Amino acid sequence: ENPYVMRRPNFQALSGNERFEGFCVDMLRELAELLRFRYRLRLVEDGLYGAPEPNGSWTGMVGELINR
Repeated sequence: ENPYVMRRPNFQALSGNERFEGFCVDMLRELAELLRFRYRLRLVEDGLYGAPEPNGSWTGMVGELINR
């Protein structure tokens, strides 16, 4: 099974969280059902996972979480 989060091959025809698949998506779906929370998956604007910048800020998904 593919790890992490990937867009489904037919993602253009889908909407919301259904556009994504992978181990982390399956795990998140189960956790949300068990713990009763809602979530929305989306791509980060810069398309990066996250790396530190020389000025101390972060890029990507990590940066979005830190700056939230």
